[in-house]
Amino acid sequence: MPTKKGAGGRQQNYNPNTGRYEKVDYAKLYYTPPTRKEKAERLRKLKREHLFSRAKHSKDEYLFEVFCEIENTLPYHVEFVNEKKFDPFINDIREFDIITKKCIIEIKGKNAKKSLKQFLQQKRYAEYKHKQHIVFSPQIPTMAKIEYEKHGIRIVKDYKSLINTIKEFE
Repeated sequence: MPTKKGAGGRQQNYNPNTGRYEKVDYAKLYYTPPTRKEKAERLRKLKREHLFSRAKHSKDEYLFEVFCEIENTLPYHVEFVNEKKFDPFINDIREFDIITKKCIIEIKGKNAKKSLKQFLQQKRYAEYKHKQHIVFSPQIPTMAKIEYEKHGIRIVKDYKSLINTIKEFE
């Protein structure tokens, strides 16, 4: 195909259909649209970045560390961070710290010994959604932990046992 320099030194190619020299659009010439797989991977990465940002800017004490630990060992398992969902049992909106594919994880710091009613309501919601309810609280007193476990609430105190508990259900 014959070429020539156009106005301003632009490269032009001869188009036999029109009988003219036309400007070469290199963006169209070398651009290939992304495949479905590439689009899906891009959306997964964007969602992961969004969850990372939500976890980093959270006011919860251990939420960011727990999120990073889960993402490092089980990538793409976290679905929501600090998500507000409607709870039909209390007819109100409830905030959940971390929701994975099969678990709802509540993270508590020093004030974990006053949260039995909240944990029981979250456990009932988790069972309603066919998920497991796990409470991560490294500073919970031993007596409070024993009392909560009598009510069927699963308490985890360190990151390794949290990951093992999540793997147990995933």
